[in-house]
Amino acid sequence: MSLSFKQILVPFDGSEQSIVALKSAVFFSQKYDAQLNVVHIEEIYPNDQIEKILTMHAQGAPYKYMRKDGKPFKGIIEASKEINADLIVMGTHGVSGFEEFWMGSNAHKVVNLSKCPVLTMRENEIPNNFKKIVLPIDTSFESRQKIPLAVNLAQKFGATIHLLGVSVDKDKESEHLINTYTRQAINNIEENNVTYTLEKKLGENITNLTIDYAKSIDADLIVIMTEQEPQLGSFFLGKFAQQMINHSTIPVFSIMPREDLMVTDARL
Repeated sequence: MSLSFKQILVPFDGSEQSIVALKSAVFFSQKYDAQLNVVHIEEIYPNDQIEKILTMHAQGAPYKYMRKDGKPFKGIIEASKEINADLIVMGTHGVSGFEEFWMGSNAHKVVNLSKCPVLTMRENEIPNNFKKIVLPIDTSFESRQKIPLAVNLAQKFGATIHLLGVSVDKDKESEHLINTYTRQAINNIEENNVTYTLEKKLGENITNLTIDYAKSIDADLIVIMTEQEPQLGSFFLGKFAQQMINHSTIPVFSIMPREDLMVTDARL
């Protein structure tokens, strides 16, 4: 997993949620001095009209324009592979009755298939900074893989990491794992001179706990692994990750776990 975003891809169809994603992608590209790539697949507008909308909302940022045919999620993944994307930024409607819009229905497939992180967001708000980053740590072994990226984001944006230990269970073993994993996270965060807070919430749905906590502190970003369910024994998009992408009004940064990063080093 790259900690340097040099190639950023944003799917764009001229819709409100894709405009929000575009503006956020511009923001990220400027922060990381990255190449911004825009891919258009669905022919909702003629090409010349799409170019006009892009120019209007790209805020003067340079970008490369790509065109793909076929199913949107396949085109997005294909484009990300062609440019070796480090980050995909896309909008989503969630599950409030808008699944027919391709930005909503394809977000899950893109998150599930992408080898690079995916930043998803709703159309209701355009983030212009990320000062409060919620980092949920659950009992899954791969949960800690997102710590270095969260630290990198915090350093880049001058943000505070709000570390949140979460578990659906309240038994001794779960509590022990949460204590161990959050302590390892704190070691990494402190070594990188990033400010942080720590909360632990056990015994409820992980998604609800995380979203409610993020709202309570007025968070700007939630960083998750795409697999939040260790009992499934696979790295496909799990129930809690789906719920997070569907229901969070706060932007969600999703990372696919990597087996070769299954480290046991307490310092990650």
